[in-house]
Amino acid sequence: MAGFPQPRITKSQQSIQLSYDLPHRIHTTKTYPIKSPNGSTIILYGHENGVRIVWRGGRAFKPSSASSAGPKKTNGAKGAVISLESDDDEPPAKVVEDKPEFEEDEEELDPSRPYPSILQTLDLHFGTNVLHLAILPTPALEAEGASWRGLDPVKKKIVFTAACGDNSLRLVTIPLTPPSPESKARPESRADFTAAYAGKGKWGEKVTMLNGHQKPSDGVAITADFGRSKPASGQTGSHIIVASQSREVTGLLLLFKISVKSPESRVEPFQKIFLASPAKSISFNTSLSGHRFSQLLIAETTGVCRIYDYNKGPNSTEEGSETSESEQGSFLLSLYAGFQSTKDQSQTGIHAGFGRKSIVDAQWVSAGTAVIVLLSDGEWALWDIEGEGPGTTRHELPTETIHGGSRTQYSLTGYIDTGAKSRQSIQTQPTTSRFAPMTPSTRKSTEPFSARGSSGPIKGKISVIEIAAPSPTTPSEESIVFWLGETYTIIPSLSKYWAANSRKTGSGNLFNSVASGSRMLRLEGIDLQGERCTGIDQITKTRGLIPEILVSGEHRLAILTTGSKSKELKTRQPERFALTEKSANNGELDVLGIDQELARMENGGSRRGKLFQS
Repeated sequence: MAGFPQPRITKSQQSIQLSYDLPHRIHTTKTYPIKSPNGSTIILYGHENGVRIVWRGGRAFKPSSASSAGPKKTNGAKGAVISLESDDDEPPAKVVEDKPEFEEDEEELDPSRPYPSILQTLDLHFGTNVLHLAILPTPALEAEGASWRGLDPVKKKIVFTAACGDNSLRLVTIPLTPPSPESKARPESRADFTAAYAGKGKWGEKVTMLNGHQKPSDGVAITADFGRSKPASGQTGSHIIVASQSREVTGLLLLFKISVKSPESRVEPFQKIFLASPAKSISFNTSLSGHRFSQLLIAETTGVCRIYDYNKGPNSTEEGSETSESEQGSFLLSLYAGFQSTKDQSQTGIHAGFGRKSIVDAQWVSAGTAVIVLLSDGEWALWDIEGEGPGTTRHELPTETIHGGSRTQYSLTGYIDTGAKSRQSIQTQPTTSRFAPMTPSTRKSTEPFSARGSSGPIKGKISVIEIAAPSPTTPSEESIVFWLGETYTIIPSLSKYWAANSRKTGSGNLFNSVASGSRMLRLEGIDLQGERCTGIDQITKTRGLIPEILVSGEHRLAILTTGSKSKELKTRQPERFALTEKSANNGELDVLGIDQELARMENGGSRRGKLFQS
């Protein structure tokens, strides 16, 4: 597409990376959970002047001659009529309708360039940095039925919240359908510079300002309240709930409530909570069930994750009891990370401090019944809050009746990539000194997750995406991607990994199981040309288990495609298998033999018990 750069393609045996060089300085990036009516994947990224929306792949626009021949039946563009109306304080502009038409089928991919092209882009100008983005949970956007009708006004729109550098928050709704090339090429669209600012209605967008912070927000989250919260003011109906946290005082959490049917231009917070310490990240429960939809996960850097329920007051004890608009919610549960190891510090020479391990990020998993956390030393852990996972007692911790409880024991834990291996190798080396020599090479090995060229906190994130099952009777899977420093690791199926490790004790590792989807895999080939990573997300593919990985650098977007099936990733480390596996014939297995052995195990072959036997 004109106006968007062509990708730089890097190929390897297991993956293809597309790298787009961009003129913006990118702060954050998100993939929208649902596709546009023409089948395009929607990518949003925040930069120094606003937000750019990118439509990738899907059915292409029909030629302009077909679109301008007269009124025709639109193909897949229902609800895409855009009224270009200005704000109330300005004279109404001429109403122009944009009815883009699309081809019947998606374009066939060229074997030499096997990736979708960029169909359309749209810039929303805010005049300030967009530091964080938040989108509605996938279940809210995909839900159907009478109980979800309150969200119909925004079901065909992109809904997101942008945390900006001018201390404000902006809730934005804009049509899912990309604007046609003819609409973007209109002369009147470029005549007035101020028309470029989001909120003028030029592209059918609606912007609601959320005010209350005195410092820029450090994290934002968004969810839907389907009329189950009944405030004292008597307001009913569906609302969008936005939570934002900043480093004001010891940490400030603000919650906003915006009506879906009649949103206001400016909204003040309905709850204000001062935290014990600044939060690292916040996220709403993805379940949206009766007792979970109002739960907010707050990950503090001091080593604790707290669950706050904005709809359950401190004095409410019965399930379903609600708070009034003037009341605060309550903290239901505190989840504490493990303590830092002084033994590791003395042997590596790295003084990491005392107390609990620092939290990099935390997210809801397992349909909102568990929490996964990433720690600064490369360890990750999972708390099974409601005892729904394999090897645990169901309803072990019923959160609907707990107020102020705490928990420290992990249900599942491990180290990403070579974190555990590098620590183990250091611990087994004899040394006569308490401190290891800090040469450039040893520093790199003992600090695998340190920020290169920076003494600040380690950057990282957890990306969780639900992968639809191939049949209605098969449960969906969750793909987990960890980013920490310059390391990227994926668990293709959390449920399979959890089941494979439910009977094991101690930390997990990369090669603890050979079942399909149940191993942690290092993502190779991500090259940002020396730039620091600013964000990571996943793009669900129509076929295959492994999704595409979206990584943003300071001035580029990189999309890593790992193949259509997860089997391509199972033999990423044949050297390690060759050292430990034996065959019934001559002992050593070659790469082909390993692949055949794995295929037999997937099909329930009789040689399942022969792996890892000496």
